[in-house]
Amino acid sequence: MIPVFDDDRSTDAEYAGERHIDHEQMVTMRVDATDQWINVPVRTVLDDQGWHFEIGPYSVVGSDATKLINELAHYGRQSGEFKAVER
Repeated sequence: MIPVFDDDRSTDAEYAGERHIDHEQMVTMRVDATDQWINVPVRTVLDDQGWHFEIGPYSVVGSDATKLINELAHYGRQSGEFKAVER
């Protein structure tokens, strides 16, 4: 069984307000240093602070979220593995 790398935000006082997960998927990643695999949830979330993107226990907002998506798009173009997903 592959472990999940995440944080329980339901009991954290910082997240005590309204929190809505708009979209979520699980991504399997390899940890090179340990040669192990982990599952990491990636989520688009709306809360009292506004929209943000979560990667496991990490929150990414604003220009950093833009940098992340641009880097993933660049990887997709270079590798030929980019396929747009329609919702």
